[in-house]
Amino acid sequence: MQGDFSRVTFDPAQRFSAVLSQQGRVQLDSEINEQTAILLHYVRTLAADLLGPAAYPSGAGGQSTGGFCLDTFEGDTFTVTPGRMYVDGILCECDGTDYWSQPDGFLDREREHDRLPTSPFLVYLRVWERLVTAVEAPRIREVALGLHGPDTTVRTRVVWQLCHLTLGPEPFVPDMRTAPQFLRDRINRRFRPRGLLSARVRRPQGDSTPCDLSPEAGYRGPENQLYRVEVHRGGTAETATFKWSRENGSVTLPIRAVSGSTVEVETLGRDDKLGLEIDDLVEIVDDASVCRAATDAWEEHCPRLYTVREIDHVRRTVVLDQDPGEDPYQPATGTIPGRHPLLRRWDHGAANGTNDEGTREIREAEWLPLEDGIEVRFEGDVERAPQYRRGDYWLIPVRVVTGDVEWPVGLDGRPQPKRPHGIDYHYAPLAVIEPDATAGYQMVDLRVPFPHRR
Repeated sequence: MQGDFSRVTFDPAQRFSAVLSQQGRVQLDSEINEQTAILLHYVRTLAADLLGPAAYPSGAGGQSTGGFCLDTFEGDTFTVTPGRMYVDGILCECDGTDYWSQPDGFLDREREHDRLPTSPFLVYLRVWERLVTAVEAPRIREVALGLHGPDTTVRTRVVWQLCHLTLGPEPFVPDMRTAPQFLRDRINRRFRPRGLLSARVRRPQGDSTPCDLSPEAGYRGPENQLYRVEVHRGGTAETATFKWSRENGSVTLPIRAVSGSTVEVETLGRDDKLGLEIDDLVEIVDDASVCRAATDAWEEHCPRLYTVREIDHVRRTVVLDQDPGEDPYQPATGTIPGRHPLLRRWDHGAANGTNDEGTREIREAEWLPLEDGIEVRFEGDVERAPQYRRGDYWLIPVRVVTGDVEWPVGLDGRPQPKRPHGIDYHYAPLAVIEPDATAGYQMVDLRVPFPHRR
């Protein structure tokens, strides 16, 4: 979640049931957000325990077929019925749509990966949560604070996507009982095991006490920060890359227009800390690229980051080192106002060992410096090469008063490697479609119903 947070504190292993305020105390964003996370964890766990990993209410709203039922198949598309479905306890709601028109799909008929196969295939749901700011959803902003005044809160939005999985020539066709495990195995075959990360601050060599630490010891930054380390290009350690931000990737500038390598933005930031400078690295994103990232997490092609070459504060324009329209991966990104395009700043710097796409190579079993004494280390399973999925991220709070990162350590005092904090994807099988030259097609419904009462 790329929001302007101080830290993210929810941990289900702590078994906390509520956050209780005390009189006369400072209110912190992390504590209010943890209460929301505790409640969501409870409700969704309860729903999953009662309904199972994926289920739909049968007969809800007078619909005998229920939600997300594959209604028709026409060779290059299919339709699903309106209604609800719960995936790992997460409520998914559909108004009825077809494959190409799904609200968060942003599919392209020219891309072979998006087109439906001609052999038997499995249709399934991919479900995840996306953070939405006032840039992506302007109605969040309170205009009484000024048309260009400060934003206040952000939202999370449930995203569901209709996906397909080719079954291949094998004779096995999953049914309602075997489909969940079949889908899980196929997903895990590509996505497991996940890469791990540890974080620390570099300490001086030799014996030192807190009283005689050198100026080079510990965290040396001037402010408390929430660092974000995010996988940019997915794959194994040989191919994967990463980027990082000291502001959790929350420094964003809405785009008004793109002309060649010149980008006109609505604002250049509230101040020097939350704005742009020459040689900063920026990424162009919009609704489509964010949603496509979930689909393209394992493709070889990946959008690049751009270096800021010039800034005109009067015209509010930024000149990049290359024309974004020349990027064959996503030439239209940033040019469609209805998709809420923006520039997102990353802080690893163009001169700090970046590659041609503006990111840094992942090197396992090696402490990699970020800045101000902070270091990270990637590692994985010793028996199998780990996989790094595009969009995976870790959050690292650092505090001036301790001169250290907030990161768990083992009994030996060493930082413990952690799985990514997100993005968490959830999956549910919907149907198997078998194209048939005689009958047109055969369809097997894989959804699990539960009794619905009012």
